[in-house]
Amino acid sequence: MKITIHRGTNQIGGCITEICSEGGTKILIDLGRNLPSENNDYDEYDNPATLSALLEGVEAVIYTHNHGDHVGFFANIPEHIPQYMGAMGREVMQNTLEEQLNTAQRAGRTQRAEELMGAIARLGEFRTYATARTFHIGDIAITPYFVSHSAADAHMLLVECDRKRVLHTGDFRDHGFTGKGLTPTLVRIGQVDALIIEGTMLSRDGSASKSEYQIQQEMLELMGRYKNIFVVCSSTNFDRLAGLYQDTLKIGRPFVCDKYQKRQLDTLRKYSGKHSWYYNVRNALPMSLNAKSLHKNMFEQGFTMVVRNNANFRKWIGFIKEHIDLAETLCIYSQYLGYLEEQPSLREFVDSFGCKVEYIHTSGHASPEAIEEVCRTLNPRSAIIPIHKDATSDFHTLNLPDELKAKIIAADTAQLGIPI
Repeated sequence: MKITIHRGTNQIGGCITEICSEGGTKILIDLGRNLPSENNDYDEYDNPATLSALLEGVEAVIYTHNHGDHVGFFANIPEHIPQYMGAMGREVMQNTLEEQLNTAQRAGRTQRAEELMGAIARLGEFRTYATARTFHIGDIAITPYFVSHSAADAHMLLVECDRKRVLHTGDFRDHGFTGKGLTPTLVRIGQVDALIIEGTMLSRDGSASKSEYQIQQEMLELMGRYKNIFVVCSSTNFDRLAGLYQDTLKIGRPFVCDKYQKRQLDTLRKYSGKHSWYYNVRNALPMSLNAKSLHKNMFEQGFTMVVRNNANFRKWIGFIKEHIDLAETLCIYSQYLGYLEEQPSLREFVDSFGCKVEYIHTSGHASPEAIEEVCRTLNPRSAIIPIHKDATSDFHTLNLPDELKAKIIAADTAQLGIPI
């Protein structure tokens, strides 16, 4: 078996990992775009020749989850190469693409609409996998294991061939609502020969790793102090949305969103509500200017409203502000703080509420302590291969035994290929 990290050893996002068996079966795990940057939107794989060279001989692409920095090139992959993802993750992606298509069509952006229709068609061809159920690509066996992340339906992937076992963690954490399942999952997987593991948080403030339960309690406390709550957060960060919804039920106020967010929450309930009441989000109420009964309840009881930076919400917020006391109103910003610096329109949107703003957020990524736990529990025989980390992050700073530190693979070696 040979592992090659095409991208991700020296940057967060844009992940591409290749695994090739002795028999010549070649797969990719993730094929993501670079994270968007205010100064640079260039990605080398936007070049068809470069992408084609990468895909030469590849028999399948398997995605750990549906974030763009892991799945961003899916629509550019030739139809003869099958692509795999969890069923819920695929449906969440479809919801998002169809919303983008509706927006493009309303704006008369014909070329963009055609691109999105092609992407939706390609997504429809995805094959789906299920947690703990092994499937095969040639002589390679892949077993997905569900893991907590800020994306829905994220998985670690156990790859087996040539009598070797490799675990690719994808993006993971132990501080989400389902994070307590991390260690039992690792114990179930058992020792591996190589561990490919994310290190996002090594370059970020470790204090960001509050648990989702702590975030929920902070939100609930603020709901007790403010009658009206606007929340700026991802429409697919389902732990955050479920926590907000359950808090709002406790307070006894309407939980308001738009039709797209309602559709995503229906997907959450469809797949996750049967496993936990926590995700059984039944009564999210779509906003419109014609919803007179909803308006009455909102203005009398207060509300929690999950908002997005678009024309509809700007219009709705302008209308709502005419009927509420801004002194009783709070905006909670609950996503990566750097977006406010990178996206001026988002900063302007948050400022437009005209009320106090609180920042409450936790990362979707593993803390240094969680990374150490994974390394110690799996105790890889040959290699620890760091990915999804920036160039300044050093796994040798982790609190690991010397015998494990000796197995950490340098970035340049990982990019050239590692025989296992």
